[in-house]
Amino acid sequence: MLWSIIQLAGVLVMLLTRLAYRPLLEQRSRMVVGQCILRWPVLTGMLLLPMLAAATGWRRYWPLELAPLAAPAGSLLLAYACWLFWRSQHDLLLQAAGTLQCQGGVYRRIRHPLYAALWLAALAQLLLLQDGLAASGVLALLLCYRGSVRREEGEMLRRAGPAYHLYMQQTGRLWPRGLAA
Repeated sequence: MLWSIIQLAGVLVMLLTRLAYRPLLEQRSRMVVGQCILRWPVLTGMLLLPMLAAATGWRRYWPLELAPLAAPAGSLLLAYACWLFWRSQHDLLLQAAGTLQCQGGVYRRIRHPLYAALWLAALAQLLLLQDGLAASGVLALLLCYRGSVRREEGEMLRRAGPAYHLYMQQTGRLWPRGLAA
């Protein structure tokens, strides 16, 4: 039960962070990073289904046999995901008004730290809940991630051209260059 509470608290922190920064981000740019991420597929997979399962006491349908340290590792991973999610929002606001792209803070090494944070949170959810239901977060991201990243990178290439192409060569999409696969 403790791990379920930690997972829900982490996702709520990310949701509240997004809601707090959203008006400021929308004032800065027409294209808000992570446009589809906190919509229904991800909210359902990472928040609503786990919350429903915790509230109703659903029995575990697909229990996973993970190492005893999986849940504590998941809580650390979730804490890092919350920090990265916050920094992705915060660093966008630190850029100069009218700047086409953010290259400061966590964006110096990762083009999409918001998505990286969500992938880490989905993995943490799996480690914390240790149930097949926890895979709903990963499935939700699979539905949203690819199309959103392609759309955002295409828009930035159209708006910033060669400068963004150079930035793409210098940074990893989800992980810092060198760690990116």
